[in-house]
Amino acid sequence: MDVIERDLNPDLLEIVDDFAAWFFEQDISAIKLKGEKDSNDYYTSEDYLNSIDKEKHIGFPEITYGQDLTMIESTPKHFRDKLISFDRDLNSFFGAKFCAVKMYYPESGFMGWHTNWNCPGYNILLSYNKDGNGYFRYKDPITSKIVTQYDKQGWQAKVGYYGEKKETDKIMWHCARSHSQRLTFGYVIPDLNMWQMMIDDL
Repeated sequence: MDVIERDLNPDLLEIVDDFAAWFFEQDISAIKLKGEKDSNDYYTSEDYLNSIDKEKHIGFPEITYGQDLTMIESTPKHFRDKLISFDRDLNSFFGAKFCAVKMYYPESGFMGWHTNWNCPGYNILLSYNKDGNGYFRYKDPITSKIVTQYDKQGWQAKVGYYGEKKETDKIMWHCARSHSQRLTFGYVIPDLNMWQMMIDDL
């Protein structure tokens, strides 16, 4: 199983470029960050992955440095108001019901290894890296190979399927790291046909 990278079509790129331009013109320091810096990339390393208690793992990342932009207590209202408008535009474009994650990574930001098996389904991840200095990493559930997909500057999309705990051949351990500012918007789509149509719209 692979996480496939996709370029964005011009209509979608216009929507997301407008949002990124607005976002990075704001006072980013007003966003309260969760977690602490990890200068040696430990929480996205194979050593950390091997240390996780797989039986107790819930599905969410246990360690992060960044912020979920939907968090009321940590994200100023004008950011959240803009995200509502951005959601409306993207959901209208894709025909999707909701965006499952809205993550801001500062410099040295990361999301430690996790599975999302608490929220399984077909996924579309839209990511923006300001300087292109970051990566998405996953463990192939069939081959057990660790695959690192490096960010490009600007926007890109990744699509794949994250299985639930009982789907042992589809469990997708994954993590992300950025050494420059990064945004990620993640959609979980339960229906295969809907997911395939969304991919066509990319």
